Amino acid sequence: MLKSGLNKHYFREEPKVDIFLLFSCLLLIIIFYNFRIRLVYYSDPENSIDNINRLQEEVTRYLLMTARTYVGFKVIIESNLKKLPDTFLIISNHQSLVDIPILAYAFPHHNVRFVAKKELKYWLPTFSFFLRKGKHALIDRKGDFKTNRRELVKLARLSRKGICPAVFPEGTRSRTGKVGVFHSAAVRTILANSGLPILSVAISGGYKIAGLLDLLKNLKNCIYRVKVLSIYPLDRKRTEIFSILKKARDEISEQVESWKREKR
Repeated sequence: MLKSGLNKHYFREEPKVDIFLLFSCLLLIIIFYNFRIRLVYYSDPENSIDNINRLQEEVTRYLLMTARTYVGFKVIIESNLKKLPDTFLIISNHQSLVDIPILAYAFPHHNVRFVAKKELKYWLPTFSFFLRKGKHALIDRKGDFKTNRRELVKLARLSRKGICPAVFPEGTRSRTGKVGVFHSAAVRTILANSGLPILSVAISGGYKIAGLLDLLKNLKNCIYRVKVLSIYPLDRKRTEIFSILKKARDEISEQVESWKREKR
């Protein structure tokens, strides 16, 4: 067994398809946890981070179970590695807003925190609260470099408390599933302030449900795949970081293309 306790789900039963009932249930779950997380957070501030970790995994599990039941949404999580270190920096390709909760869900025994765009800070019920209060790094892509760097440094230093940062080096979602260019700035800043090894992770299926209309049209029988690929030891040299990013990007792209070929 992996130390990370990676979840591995293969849902084969035929779902009872009911889009209206599905979204009604999802909305009720989100509303319930929107109040619950606030109640728990403010009533027990000393354990706020532990409570956020627990409830973040809990709400994601219920949402995925509901989507599986009503429209056959499937999550398959695999790994090339038998064991993971206690902390690491996750780098992954990016396809959908759903990437964040599912990647966090894939590592239930690691406290994952994301570099995400600042626009997500308020408009997502429940999940925006998790992002704001859970010490994720919320970056303004049009803001000044110093402010964004402070957010990244704070996230990097949380690794001393067992936090695993996660970065989408493409910087934006792929609407086609094709892996884009990896940018190094966020990765270099986190590595310079943490000393973490890099864990490469490939995802696929998210681009089909990138927006609300996509959810309505494509969630039925959607297969979402996550695969842990390689661990790279830390090397603080700038040239070596570029090399690692290229290797990671190449193997992530190769894995995504391999999944596409399986469907043909």
